[in-house]
Amino acid sequence: MFDFLSLDLFHQDLNQAYTTGRLPCEDDFSLRYIDYAIIEQQTPMTAASSFWLDTLHDCKIDRPLSLPFDRHRVSDEHRTGRGISASFSFDKDLSRAFITNTSMSKTTLENMALASYYAFLFKLTNGERDLCIGMNTHGRYKPELMSVIGMFVNAIPLRCQLDPNWSFARLVEEVHQIATDSSNYSYFPLQRILAQHPLASKPAFLDTSFQFDSNPIEKNCDQIMLSLVASLFERTSPKQSIFKEFLSGQ
Repeated sequence: MFDFLSLDLFHQDLNQAYTTGRLPCEDDFSLRYIDYAIIEQQTPMTAASSFWLDTLHDCKIDRPLSLPFDRHRVSDEHRTGRGISASFSFDKDLSRAFITNTSMSKTTLENMALASYYAFLFKLTNGERDLCIGMNTHGRYKPELMSVIGMFVNAIPLRCQLDPNWSFARLVEEVHQIATDSSNYSYFPLQRILAQHPLASKPAFLDTSFQFDSNPIEKNCDQIMLSLVASLFERTSPKQSIFKEFLSGQ
């Protein structure tokens, strides 16, 4: 079992084994997933535990966002797990402006998209200031883990406490810091994050999540296009969500 980012590594190893008749050679210094698992068990988690405890202090993670809906759903209603998705593409001018604004803000496309998503949720919820959503992270918080095949993915909460008087530029700065800090402690398992919270039995923040996918096809800025895909599906476990926003760069 391995995560999505491991697919390319697996395909490379499989292709090498198919063409050469030999599996890739690993020396005694190569980091393997079993090594990572052992290191993780031995790694002190005090700093990560304190970070997530402080981040979610007074956060009502059991309260879902008051998003608009077209029908009432009772809590014990049977959920199928099926869903729908809708997508649209930004034109070249809007895509270029988005990328230019990202560069001027000294942040990443992902953080700019996340800031836009928070602004969207703020408007959609009629001014909800405390927005906590879920996001899946690749969990490879060290460069040497990028070449290891395994299951590293972890879901984390991203909490943004907005001030309605902020400019969008200020929001981008805040989101950039939130994303950076959260990424530094993304290795802390979601189960342990929730175990520290008294309302962990109903983690409603996972119902609304964000995911950014980047698929560059050209280096020329004129060829860059952005698209947005909103996927709606029923949550059947803590690792699934009802509402996801995907912003893809191509």
